[in-house]
Amino acid sequence: MTRSGRPAAAIVCTRLRSIVRTFHRNRRAMIPLTRLPLIVLFALAPAAPVLATTEAGGEPGVQPPEQVVAELEEMLIGNMKAEDLDFDARFDRLRPLVADIMAVERMARYLFVRDWREFAPEQRERFVEAFLDLSAATYAGQFDNYGGERFDPVEVRHQGEDRVVVRRRLTTGSGRKVAFDYLMTRADDGWGIVNIITDGVSDLALKRSQYQRIVDDGGLDAVIEHIRESTEKQRSG
Repeated sequence: MTRSGRPAAAIVCTRLRSIVRTFHRNRRAMIPLTRLPLIVLFALAPAAPVLATTEAGGEPGVQPPEQVVAELEEMLIGNMKAEDLDFDARFDRLRPLVADIMAVERMARYLFVRDWREFAPEQRERFVEAFLDLSAATYAGQFDNYGGERFDPVEVRHQGEDRVVVRRRLTTGSGRKVAFDYLMTRADDGWGIVNIITDGVSDLALKRSQYQRIVDDGGLDAVIEHIRESTEKQRSG
C-alpha cells in the first residue's frame, strides 16, 4: 500500500493506462507501439510490484539475471583489490565481460528510436563498439582503488518473462550507500543489461538527451566521435 492508501499495483496500472492513452492521442509524434514496452519498463521500474521471484538454479543453461550483475560487481571489486592493475589492464579485463552482458543493440533502439534503423550497418557496428569501449573505460576509471567497498543484493523484480529489475546496493569505503537498479531484458543468448539507474538517475535517459542533440547536428558519426572522446577522458583520468 502507498501513503495514499492505494495499492501499488493499482498505481502501476493507472500509469500504464495513462501512457497508452497518451500514445493514442499523439500517434504521429510518439514512437511506434512496438517500442512502447521498453519505455514502460523504464518508467515503471521503481514502483513495479514483485511479480515473481527467481527460482533456485534458474533455467538450465541460462545464467540468472542477478548472477549476471554479480559477475560484473565481482570483477569491479577484484580490479580494485588488484593494486598492480593500471587503467589499461582493468579495461582489458572488463571489455569482454561488458560486451557479453550489455544489450547495446536494445539500448541503441531506445537512444535513437526510429533513426537507428536508418543508420548504415557499418555505422551501427562502430557505435556499438564505441559504446562498449566507453562502458568498460568508465568502470575502469571509476572503480580503481579498493577502500572496503562492497555490493549487496536488495531484490529482484520480474516484470513478465523477459524483463527484470535487479536491485543492488553499493556501500563505499566511507559508508555511503548508493542504490543501483539494473534493468535487464532476456534474449536468446541470456539476460542483458539495458539501463542502470543510480540513486534514481537513469544513465540511458541522460545519454538519450545528449546523443539526440548531437545526432541532430552531426549525425551518428558525430555521436561516435563524442563517445570516443569521452572514453579518452576516462583513460586520462
